[in-house]
Amino acid sequence: MKIFSVTMTPISPPYDDGPKNIVMALAKKLPMHDYYFISSTGGGFPGSPNTIFIRSPFQKTGRHSMTFFQKIYIFFLTVFYRGRMDLFQFFFTPQPYFSIIFKRLLKNKRSIQIVSSIHTLLDKNKDKAINSLFFSDYIVVHSDYARQRLAEKNIKNIVRIYPAIEHERFDNVTAQGTGGEIKIVYPGTYKVLNDSYSLREFCKIAALVKDDVSNAMFVMACRIRTREDAAMEKEFRALIEEYGLGKSFTLLNTIDDMPSFFNGCAMGVMPARRPMSGVLEIPLVLLELAILGKPVAYGDVPPLGELDSKGLGIMVSDGSPDSYAGVITKCAKDNDYASMVGERSKNAVKADFTMDIAAGEYQRLYDRLRN
Repeated sequence: MKIFSVTMTPISPPYDDGPKNIVMALAKKLPMHDYYFISSTGGGFPGSPNTIFIRSPFQKTGRHSMTFFQKIYIFFLTVFYRGRMDLFQFFFTPQPYFSIIFKRLLKNKRSIQIVSSIHTLLDKNKDKAINSLFFSDYIVVHSDYARQRLAEKNIKNIVRIYPAIEHERFDNVTAQGTGGEIKIVYPGTYKVLNDSYSLREFCKIAALVKDDVSNAMFVMACRIRTREDAAMEKEFRALIEEYGLGKSFTLLNTIDDMPSFFNGCAMGVMPARRPMSGVLEIPLVLLELAILGKPVAYGDVPPLGELDSKGLGIMVSDGSPDSYAGVITKCAKDNDYASMVGERSKNAVKADFTMDIAAGEYQRLYDRLRN
């Protein structure tokens, strides 16, 4: 099949965006299909003979929202390729104007809409308008929770396929910059952290951990994509100075070799009291840390309970800084416990969240559409 796949960000290096990582890995696992991607002017990822990259001058890699001209460009590309493609695959949160246009444009054409986050979908759209956003043959969601929420709104043809990682990227990787520090990484954005938890409360977690683990080093792997991101990073720097934690934090932006970086960390933490909007509802970074045998701690917000039910990481039901600090300190001080959690989490990823599993499920979906 010839599959035209549209994502919010251009499909260009590096591996720094969940949907981008998923669709590229999917193309590698399903070489019998030709995937057409929109990349930035620098081109796409090398090495996959079944991937065709259409360069766009209207959006740089790393930008997490489409420019106006990028939207117009995608519209004209869809018109141009409409008769040449077997399937159109959309992997971003739909908006009303998008659905109205593409419902008409792709009439009698096969298509799939992949919902990256039920929280983002519900946040950005009025409840009564949700049904009108979907026009495709199948709607793919990333959790049983999302499937239930859409089914309650009478959305049909919903298929749950868990987000997945290309686990081969994490085999036999080196550990980057370990030293004598115990590195605890927060892999996300300052906005997501503040919206779902609190920048100040995160500093309280760090302060409590430092009281018990003197060589703890917190690493903020937070992408700076917008002016708002830059402003929040500045705010966070001021907070860590206020708490006297200036030497206990490392603030990073884009990381070229994420597997090696993660392998040099002791564990990951993604605290939340409220749903995390603006990212994959099951963040790939939690799966990537887990496949390396690293403990991960996260909040009791849906659909992360589905990770907990499969034995992946540690879900912190009480969202207080004391509770998160307690989990981090236990993992830092008790190597046997940390290893047990890490091994259990690694097995959970292998059982449910590898791209081999997801690719098989997408292939079955493609077969249904083709038949």
